[in-house]
Amino acid sequence: MACVLEQCPILYRSELRPGVVDMVLGAPRIAPLCSPGQFVHIKCSPDLLLRRPISLCDVEQDTIRLVIESVGKGSQWLCERQAGELLDLLGPLGDHGFPVPDAAQGDSRPLLLVGGGVGSAPLLYCAKSSPVPVDAALGFGSAGAVILERDFARCCRSVTVSTDDGSYGFAGFVTGAAQQLLEKEDYRAVYACGNMTMLRAVAELTQRLDVPCYLSLDERMGCGLGACLVCAVKVRGEDGEHYSHVCKQGPVYRREEVVFE
Repeated sequence: MACVLEQCPILYRSELRPGVVDMVLGAPRIAPLCSPGQFVHIKCSPDLLLRRPISLCDVEQDTIRLVIESVGKGSQWLCERQAGELLDLLGPLGDHGFPVPDAAQGDSRPLLLVGGGVGSAPLLYCAKSSPVPVDAALGFGSAGAVILERDFARCCRSVTVSTDDGSYGFAGFVTGAAQQLLEKEDYRAVYACGNMTMLRAVAELTQRLDVPCYLSLDERMGCGLGACLVCAVKVRGEDGEHYSHVCKQGPVYRREEVVFE
């Protein structure tokens, strides 16, 4: 799959909440190549050797939108960049993103998107790209952590926000909100993005209810091109269990492929 190296100016920057930055970058070479679920690899400060993988939150004709959480030196450096600065991007990466439904086949059943925290961000591009109706269940720790609710509301049929502490929306984990939706509606598939604990719970829920499910795995990466072993995860296939490079063979996998350890 094609990817390019591009110097991208930051056109817009704001804080969604403390420690989480929303950026729009000019990327006329990268943007036309993107599909939902892919990511870009960004060069950080000169003293950091490895690039940082950031999922695509949204893509327009010649711009890409990224939501970045400050969790380490690299992402902290990225969050400190300001409008007008240039970022060195490699992308889009990830040969397997979320499949875009084929509405031409006459199946108009909706999709259910399940996001956890900042992991909700990549699902926005899925929602905007879907030719069929989309419902979203987004989970956060508390009311102060909620992001992108209005963005999802503009392109989804419904949005259910849950908080672990019950301070906003559905009280409890996002899987509880997702289960209520799945018991009321015949969904064609579930797309999920978040931490591994949440993904395991979504996988178990959809397996029990016999609903197809696709999981976006968030792993630490080195090269981003499948040459190193940093992002290797255990998966299962017809020939048994083996290791897969999330940056290349992923980042999205069918539920049946993922081996949770």
